[in-house]
Amino acid sequence: MSDLKQKDKIKMGADSQPVDQEKLPLVIFTVGTAASGKSSWAISMQAKHPALRIIILERDMIRIALQEAENGQAFSWGEWNPAWESKVQWLWEQRVHDAVKQCDVLILADTHLDAVELQKKATWLRELGVTDFTLKYFPALPLTDLLRRDQGRTHPVGGEALREHLKKIVAEDRYWAAIEGI
Repeated sequence: MSDLKQKDKIKMGADSQPVDQEKLPLVIFTVGTAASGKSSWAISMQAKHPALRIIILERDMIRIALQEAENGQAFSWGEWNPAWESKVQWLWEQRVHDAVKQCDVLILADTHLDAVELQKKATWLRELGVTDFTLKYFPALPLTDLLRRDQGRTHPVGGEALREHLKKIVAEDRYWAAIEGI
């Protein structure tokens, strides 16, 4: 490849390190309520595609690590301090920035129920040079099914959070519209 074409494929990252555009990953946004199967699906993708370097990032895992580091006790949603959300965001951005340089596929396994916020995340990733996006939509399940699934989780969110998620989830096409054409 000529030097001119090679230069077109290099973009400077936020840390002033060159990011090779040809090697940036496919980013998959999961969209669904808590207990809908997003994390299980992401893990199954790693198992089904061992030849691909797949990284899964979940804000909840950052929250768990942060709370356990801050107060030295096991994570509980009842003990979660919402004031830490800005730190969660900062840590998430750092991990995403590092991950895009290290993988073939980056699965952002969070709820992403707010289509406007999803579009902001996709725009931020586009500014990092990522160009390939898709999403995996998990349709809303009946509350009774979500409650049953939630109770089997290590860190259940509870019925109130699940009801709020069911109020927020919208049709799949709204999420596609948020990531297409940015």
